[in-house]
Amino acid sequence: MRVCRSVALSVVGLVLCLSAGQLSAQAPSVTNFLDRYLHGDFDAVVSSLETLGDFRTVLKGLQDDGQKWIDAGGVAARERRELAAATFALEAARVDEWNEWKDRRHVPTNKDKFGSVGGECLAEILEWKPPPLLIVWGSVLFQRDAKPRAIERWWQLAALAVAERAEDFEFLRSDGVTCLTNVNEEIDYLFQLRQRFPDEPRFKLAEAMLTDLNRRPAAKGTFTFEQLQDDPDVGGEATMRLGAAHLRMRDDDHAISLLDRVESRTRDPWVIYLARYFKGQALERKQRPAEAERAYRGALAAGPFAQSASMALAALVFKNDRRAEASRLMDAMFAASPQPADPWRGYADADDRFWPLLIARLRTEIQR
Repeated sequence: MRVCRSVALSVVGLVLCLSAGQLSAQAPSVTNFLDRYLHGDFDAVVSSLETLGDFRTVLKGLQDDGQKWIDAGGVAARERRELAAATFALEAARVDEWNEWKDRRHVPTNKDKFGSVGGECLAEILEWKPPPLLIVWGSVLFQRDAKPRAIERWWQLAALAVAERAEDFEFLRSDGVTCLTNVNEEIDYLFQLRQRFPDEPRFKLAEAMLTDLNRRPAAKGTFTFEQLQDDPDVGGEATMRLGAAHLRMRDDDHAISLLDRVESRTRDPWVIYLARYFKGQALERKQRPAEAERAYRGALAAGPFAQSASMALAALVFKNDRRAEASRLMDAMFAASPQPADPWRGYADADDRFWPLLIARLRTEIQR
């Protein structure tokens, strides 16, 4: 596959240039997918996508025929078809993103991405795969509207959920990539998104979370967890993530202090679970087992039978010679049906936990 530069369309100027000879003669018809998706055959379309082996055909089909399919409905149907096409692209990106996202090659150089000569580093050459480019393709569809429509906000929240699930800071912000040679392939999706939605708290929080993914200082002008602690919408999660950062730095007293503040700032059980679980980890490291046990039990009250707190609590009581209780805790965890989602396992995926709500909202709007 060959990635090349195209004309920038507001958000980014990336498209995938594919040779027709690389595409299978049996490639599914993207316009057929779009027709079915528009008419509400959502689950069947996603099931079909899950059987595909090559999503380059989907991306190229949208690039070649997507806009013509949108225009075929006329002016009256433009917004609905636009939303259907963009949301289909988002669903395709989510199906494929754990199979592929990007490739990176390294070459020695003594120049940074701005052309300055300095110390030798390994330059990065990025090659984006279909999932991130499908997100970009869908996002560009909304750009003809100078002012975002209400449904675009929902779509972009869903796009962020898909992007964060990939756990790739370079897609969201490339400020920290100092040795990138093909700078025209930078996407900076979140940077552009924040310009279009400057006041959206979830996008501000996503900026702050870049430090978790990148492990580098926040890019200039981005929000930080400290700045968002008192935000009425995301303050609880910002405080929890700040506490988790201090826990990683082994600053346990500061972590406990921050995690104790979380529940006064949110009622989100996902966030509360993690705050209590992380607090238990800090207390256990400080050799305060009774308090750690209370924290783990509190986490399980917020997220019954979740694996991380169940196993941490079972290990703690086992060390205190309460082996029968440890066994009961593990038995209860394994017996839970359906198995609950563990917030700790989804910590890095962030807004992916909102995907069911967001995609349901978009599908409902398509059917109006």
